[in-house]
Order: sequence, then C-alpha cells, then structure tokens
Amino acid sequence: MGTMQWREHFASSVRRDRRVSWDIGVHLPEPVREPVLASLQTFQRGLTSPGMHLRTRVRQQCPAEYADCVDLYVQEKNIHAELLAQLLWRTGSEPTRRAMIDFAFRRVRRRFDWAREMMILLTAEMASMPFFRVLSSSIDDAVTRQVLESIMADQSYHLGFHIDHLRPELEERDNMERLVLQQAWSAMFGSLLGVIMVDNRDVFRALGYERLTYWTDAWNLFAQVQSGLTGSPHLASVIGRDPRLKFAL
Repeated sequence: MGTMQWREHFASSVRRDRRVSWDIGVHLPEPVREPVLASLQTFQRGLTSPGMHLRTRVRQQCPAEYADCVDLYVQEKNIHAELLAQLLWRTGSEPTRRAMIDFAFRRVRRRFDWAREMMILLTAEMASMPFFRVLSSSIDDAVTRQVLESIMADQSYHLGFHIDHLRPELEERDNMERLVLQQAWSAMFGSLLGVIMVDNRDVFRALGYERLTYWTDAWNLFAQVQSGLTGSPHLASVIGRDPRLKFAL
C-alpha cells in the first residue's frame, strides 16, 4: 500500500472499537497463572512509550505523510499496552515499572537513525508475535485469547508497513552497509529470541510448549520479513500483495 493508504489504515485502526468480553472475567489456569502474568507484565511495559524520540526523528527526516503514519503506529502500540494493562488488572495483577533491560533497549535504539531505530522496533515485534501465538493457542481463557489475537492482527499489518517504507530506504544504501546491517540484524534477532526463551522458560514449561518450536517459528517469520526488505524485487512483490504479512503458526 502507499503511504496515504497506510495513514488511512492506521487512522481507522486507532478508532476501531476493540471489543473484549471483560464481563466474563479472566480465568487463567492456576499452573500457568504466575509465569504468564510475569510475561505479560514484561511485554506490556515494552509497549508503553510515547515514542517521542522516534517521532521527532521521522518528522525531521521523512515526508509529513509518513510522519503521520508513525504517530498513528505508536498510538496503536499504546492501545495494545492498554489492553494488556486491563488484562493484568482484571487478574488482580498490575503493570510493572521499567526494568534495566528495557531501559537499555530504549537507550540503544535511540543512538541510530530513524530507519535503524524502526528496524529495532520491527525486530521486537517479530519476536513477540510467535510468542503471543504460543500463549493464545495454549492458554484456556477466552479473554486472554481475545486480547492477544487482537494485538497480533494489528501486528501483521505492522510488518507490511515496515517493509513498504524501509525497503526503499535500504535500497539507497551501498551494498557493504546493507550486508553489515543484515548481519547485525540477524544477530540482534537471535539474541532477543534467546532472552525471551530464558526469561519465559517457566511459561514454556507450564504450557508444555517446546522452546525449539517457538525458535523455529520466529526465524520463519524473520526470513519472510528479511525477504521483503532485502530480497529480490520478485519476492518483495509476492510478499507485498497483501498488506498483512501472514506466517504459518
């Protein structure tokens, strides 16, 4: 989609009524309750940000239409943070304060230009989507599934949005820089997956879900996004036929 279409998409999305059956209550099975809540606290905290640094960079260096899209994109991510906060509150838990690793992540990404900072955010989304799928498909609670599936539906568009706008930016850079960027990006993604797998080992254990399966699914998604960003024009056009990036999970 073009930038104007993306702006219309995000404007419609942030206005959309995300109906969740809060009235039926959240009933997490006791064996998974504590590790799942701890995991949701971490992801909720990561989504909570006004994104002022990124939005300022984009406004300084990119067309106004794209800056509007990024504003709405950040707003949508904060809607996701609010949904997870509501989910936590209704279990008797609550959002947590920012941890050192989250602070470090934000500090690191702010050292780069807007495109690389956006790629770091894209990396976090690619790592979170398969994990949310693990939770959604494994937890026997209707409200939790509704919240997670709503977030994942939006994220599938986020991936297409990033591909549409980052690919032209990367094509303007020389081959060596693109090669180094790809290697660094792969290393960062692998490291982030490792952190998620270690931090959420109790979740995987409680759900009886193999961490290797999550690892494989996440790399499958990464390969699709990488093909869209830096692969041949043919692959990019195939992936770009749908504004959502679908992946088999």
